[in-house]
Amino acid sequence: MADLSLAQLIDPEILQEIQDGFAKVTGMAALTTDANGVPVTTGSNFTDFCMKYTRQSKIGCKLCEECDRKGGEMTRQTGKASAYVCHAGLMDFAAPIELIGEFIGSFIGGQVLIEQPDEEKFRNIAHELDINADEYIEAVNKVTIVDKEKVEAAASFLQTIAKVLSSMAFTSYNTSQMNVSLINSIDYTSNIIREVKKVADQNVMTVRKMEERFKQLSGLATECKEEVENCADIVNNIQDNATTTHILGLNASIEASRAKEGGRGFAVIAQEVRSLADTSRSAADTIKSKIAGIGERTQLMTDNTNEAKELVDQCLRDIEMLKDIIVKLQTNNG
Repeated sequence: MADLSLAQLIDPEILQEIQDGFAKVTGMAALTTDANGVPVTTGSNFTDFCMKYTRQSKIGCKLCEECDRKGGEMTRQTGKASAYVCHAGLMDFAAPIELIGEFIGSFIGGQVLIEQPDEEKFRNIAHELDINADEYIEAVNKVTIVDKEKVEAAASFLQTIAKVLSSMAFTSYNTSQMNVSLINSIDYTSNIIREVKKVADQNVMTVRKMEERFKQLSGLATECKEEVENCADIVNNIQDNATTTHILGLNASIEASRAKEGGRGFAVIAQEVRSLADTSRSAADTIKSKIAGIGERTQLMTDNTNEAKELVDQCLRDIEMLKDIIVKLQTNNG
C-alpha cells in the first residue's frame, strides 16, 4: 500500500474536476496535494496575489509549498479539516485524504481573508519576498474577505469532499489488489501450464524413442522368423537325405544278404548307414520341433510388439491432444 500514491489511486483529471467544482461553488481557491505536499492538480481559482506574485517569487513559492506540507501534517495529526494562516497572511484550510488509516494526500482550500488587510504588514512581506510592494498591496486588496461562518461552512464542505476522495481511493485500492491477485493467479496457472507442457514434451520424446525401439524389435522379429523358416527348409533337406540314406542302407542290406558270406562285411556297413540315417532323421525331427516352437514364440513376440506399438501410437496421440489443450490455455491466459 505504501507504494501507491494518490495520483495512482485516483485519476488526476477526476481530482481536477472535483477541485474545480469546489472552487466554483465556494468562490475560493483549491488544490490537491500528495502525502508529501506535492501538488497533483493545477490550482483552481487561485488569486493573482498567490499565483502572480507570491508563488512567482522563489522564496515565496518555497514558503507556499512548506505551508501546504504543514497543512497536510495538521490534517494527518487531527484526521479532520484544519484551518491555518499561510506565510503570506491568507486563510487556508485542508482536509486529509486517507487510505485504511494512512494519510495519502490533502484537499486544500482557501486563499481568503477574514478581515481587512494590514497594509504595513503586507508591505513587509513583499519586501521579504522581493516583490513590488505597491503591486502586492493592490493584489491583496482584491482577495475575497469572508466571515468566519462561511470559512467554517467551506471547511466542512471540503472535509466532506476529502471523505469522498478517501472512499474513492479505498475502492481503487481494493480493485488494484484484486487485479494483483488475479495476475498472480494467472501467473501461477501459467507456470503450471508451462511445467505440464514441459513434461508433455518430454513424454512425447520418450514415446517416440520407444516407438523407434519397437520398430527395431518388430524388424528383428521378422528377420528371426525368416531365419527360422530358412532353418526349417534345411532340416527338411536333412530329413529327406536321411530317408534316402536309410533306403540305400536297406537296399545294401538286401544285396549283402544275397551275397551270403561274401557280403557279410558289407551288411554290417549297410546296417551302420541305416542306423546313422535313423539317428539323423530323429535329430532332424527334434530340431524341426524346436524350430517350430521358436517360430511360434517369434510370431507371438511380433504380435505383442505390434500391439505395444499401437498402444504407444495411442499414447502419442493423447499427449499431442494434451499439448493442444495446453496451447489453448496459454493463448487464453495471454
